[in-house]
Amino acid sequence: MGDSNLSILIISENSINKVLAEMLVDRKIEILLENKLTEDLSGLILLTNKLNDQNKKIIHEIFMKNIPILGINKGFEGLNTYFGGKKSQNIKMVNSSPQLFLSPGSKLSHIIGGSGWVKSDLDPSYTIFQKELSEFFFASIISEEGEIIGFEKPGENWVFGINFDPTDSNLPKGFNNLITVFLDKCLESNS
Repeated sequence: MGDSNLSILIISENSINKVLAEMLVDRKIEILLENKLTEDLSGLILLTNKLNDQNKKIIHEIFMKNIPILGINKGFEGLNTYFGGKKSQNIKMVNSSPQLFLSPGSKLSHIIGGSGWVKSDLDPSYTIFQKELSEFFFASIISEEGEIIGFEKPGENWVFGINFDPTDSNLPKGFNNLITVFLDKCLESNS
């Protein structure tokens, strides 16, 4: 499916993940790397936890327009702190989470295609627990140790943070749907 009418703003402190960039280019999505809003903006991918005033203004305006937002890895922490959560603990609890709990009824579990416990070898980049999570969000993917791996905004808004690389080929079954469904939601918000 070609999504040539999609424009995705990516806020990042470095270059974006090559696999993610290729995935967007393959779907003919316009990638915007300048820190400014355009009228036809379809979505925001946040890849940094270092937000300046301009970034914060953009996130606010995009959220108010109900445009989908996805925070990945550092963007997971950036999104949480922008909405009032605390910075992640730099202490790694474990090297990887052998099992993850997908909250029943959450958008993320619906996208992935299941809920309950799933086997995984995800290695989260940041460690946040419920006490650090913004009240704006709820934890929808949690490790056995209580680390939040994914969070989302309840209700109509499509605002998510994920603490892993969604382009990793070793993800558990269904996790590869996250980018595709995010882009589909961006397309819906653009119509």
